[in-house]
Amino acid sequence: MHRSLRRLCAAVLLCAGLLAAPTWAQRVPFNPGDDNFSADGLLKGVSATAQQCAAVPNAVWAQASTGDAECIRYWVAGFTPGVPAPRALVYIPGDQMAFDQPDPGYTRRNPRNLQAAANDMQARAGVPFILLSRPGMFGSSGDHRERRREGEVRIVSAALDQIKARHGIQAWSLAGLSGGGHTVAALLGWRSDIVCAVAASSVSSPRLRWQGMGRTTDLTGHADSYEPVDHLKREVFHPELRVFVLGDPQDSNVVFVTQTPLADKLKTLGAAVEVVQAEGTGPQRHFLGDSSQRLGAMCLRGLPTPQILQAARGMKG
Repeated sequence: MHRSLRRLCAAVLLCAGLLAAPTWAQRVPFNPGDDNFSADGLLKGVSATAQQCAAVPNAVWAQASTGDAECIRYWVAGFTPGVPAPRALVYIPGDQMAFDQPDPGYTRRNPRNLQAAANDMQARAGVPFILLSRPGMFGSSGDHRERRREGEVRIVSAALDQIKARHGIQAWSLAGLSGGGHTVAALLGWRSDIVCAVAASSVSSPRLRWQGMGRTTDLTGHADSYEPVDHLKREVFHPELRVFVLGDPQDSNVVFVTQTPLADKLKTLGAAVEVVQAEGTGPQRHFLGDSSQRLGAMCLRGLPTPQILQAARGMKG
């Protein structure tokens, strides 16, 4: 059989469900235990069922309005069992892979040491605290290769709804780093229960970032990333909303000029927004996770904005 005809036949059989999908397209099974997170799951995606998810204490079955659903894991600290926490700080970490390579150290992490990390973060923040995963990373089901697309953010928003109901939370302070900052920026256009938001070293304008790199797609290979700046609506904002766009002007991973359009747009909509410059850590001066949590906690505690800005001077990392 001619090679092109063989390809066509294979494609037809695959579409008809008569030929198995290639191995790379198959997600790995969900692991409800405390084993280290796998590179395989990060690179291929993780599948889960609602029943498997229900067996994990700190996980929610997040079903978006689109019908898509994933099991999203999270770690809490500073909550009193059985007592509602009216307001809480959520930290959403950055991407765990670049191109097709997991971050160094990813496979040494597991649910136990992420709980320890959440405990440490809460001790510094001094407010009820949640470390929230994103689809396909840190043991959550989903596909991390689909990051910065609308589906990822819809799932995270659905997870927040479930966590909110479980813990009696009424309002959020959200802090997100890099790709997690993209999630925070996107949620501002949808949710009216956000009183504080910190977008740190944030990919809040993915298209500007990849165009600045001379690319025609995101680093994920997708050209249809969700652009938060295009979807912000004043009528959605909580009356108390304060936003802090936190970045390092020398960040070489997400350059500063691609971070500030979020603040520019929010200002035109009348939102209370501040651009805060700090010193990122790492060779690219990109990491500002600790600083984002500090800002989010101060805002959640109700400190006046001038006092927060004064405290932010000289922040690092």
